[in-house]
Amino acid sequence: MSRLVLVAQATREAPPAPIRETCIAPTWLPVCCVCGLIRDETDSSPDRKRWVTQQTYRQTHGVNPAEVPLTHTYCLTCFTKARETVTQYFREKGDTQGGRGS
Repeated sequence: MSRLVLVAQATREAPPAPIRETCIAPTWLPVCCVCGLIRDETDSSPDRKRWVTQQTYRQTHGVNPAEVPLTHTYCLTCFTKARETVTQYFREKGDTQGGRGS
């Protein structure tokens, strides 16, 4: 084979990406570890995440969340509550040490 043929084969374009409407199950499904909502990133803008119930996710995407590997995270509401709880804990812990913060 000539070099031109080899270069042409090596630089051949990759097949086109799948059509956007096709539902492809995610590799990992982000689920809030407190309330169980699923982060749905398909129809939201890049800077805003949309959190939906498992039933809504199943109806929207045709994917049963129980059949997809899960990764746990926090939705904004649960994260805010957890952060407030931790902040309050450390405030109380600091007060019990004679006002010294750690």
